Amino acid sequence: MKKIVTVGGGTGSFTVLSGLKTIPNISITAVVSMADDGGSTGVLRDQLGVLPPGDVRQCLVALSEHSDVVRELMNYRFSDGALSGHSFGNIFLAALEKVTGNFKDGVEVASEILKVNGAVVPVTNNKAILSIVLKDKSTVEGEDKINNTDLQKVGIEDMHYNGGVALNESAEKALLEADYIILGPGNYYCSVLPNLIVKGFTEAILSSKAKIILPINLTNKQGHTQNWNVSDYVADIERYLNKKVDIILINNEPPTKEQIDIYNLKEGSGISVQDDMNDGRIIREPMLSSLIHEQTKEDVIPAVRGFIRHDSMKLAKCINNLINNN
Repeated sequence: MKKIVTVGGGTGSFTVLSGLKTIPNISITAVVSMADDGGSTGVLRDQLGVLPPGDVRQCLVALSEHSDVVRELMNYRFSDGALSGHSFGNIFLAALEKVTGNFKDGVEVASEILKVNGAVVPVTNNKAILSIVLKDKSTVEGEDKINNTDLQKVGIEDMHYNGGVALNESAEKALLEADYIILGPGNYYCSVLPNLIVKGFTEAILSSKAKIILPINLTNKQGHTQNWNVSDYVADIERYLNKKVDIILINNEPPTKEQIDIYNLKEGSGISVQDDMNDGRIIREPMLSSLIHEQTKEDVIPAVRGFIRHDSMKLAKCINNLINNN
C-alpha cells in the first residue's frame, strides 16, 4: 500500500483529496496549513483563541466517508443572526479544541465522527502568524492581509512566521514515511508556501525518500504570481525545498470562454500560466474542471474563493496512473 501525503490548504487540498480517496490501495495523510486568519476562520481564531479550523474542515469533508448530509452539515454556513457567515464545521472544530484541550486531538475526534478515510494533520500545533517583508522593508502581517496585498509591486524580500512555529510530530512522521508527497495546488503564498517555511519541514523533506509531485496552478494570482510561467513555480518551490521535485503535473486542457471572461474580469491580465518547460519530469494531462465556482450568498464574511479549479477525478486518474506506472 502506497503512502500519499498532500501538503497545502483551502480548496486546493479539498480538490486533490476528494479525488485521491477513490484510488484503491493507498493511505492518505493531509498535512494542512495553519496560517489562515481570514473569513469565519479568522473571526473564531481572534475571538476564541483557537487554531484556524477552516482548511482542516475542508480536508475532513473531502476525506469523509459519511453520508452526504453530514458532509453538507460540516460545510453549512449560517446566513442569519450572530453566526451569519460562519460554517458549522468551523464552530464544531473550535469547540472540539476547547473540549479536548488542543487542536490536534480535536481533529482526531472529528475524524472518527466523520469516518475520515485517511488522516488530517495540522502542519504545526503552534499559533502561526504569517509575515512577509517587502523589499522596501515594510511588513505585511497575517495571511488574510497578505492575500489581499499586491506583493509584486514592491517585491518580496522574506517570508516567515512571528515566533517559533515548528513542524507537528505527526506531520513529520507522515512526510518521512511517505512514498509520494503532493505539494499544492493552491494559493501560492497563502496555502502552499506557509507549510514549507515551518521549522523542520524542509529537513523532513530532505530526509524522506518520497517522490515529490508538484501540480502546477491553473492560473496566476494578480499581485502575487502575475505573469508567472511553469518554470517560475518550479524554480521557486525548489528554492524553498532545497531540492528538485520529481514530477510536475501540468494541465493541458484549455478553459472555457466563460471561465476566461470571468477570470479576466476578476483577476485581470497575466493570469494565464504559460507552459514554458521542456523537462522529462513533466506529465501533461487534461485536469481542468468545467464547473464555475462562485461565492455563495451565505459566505458573507470576506474570503477569497477560487473559481477555476482542477477536476478532482481527472487529477486522481493522473496520479493513479503515475503510481501504477512507477
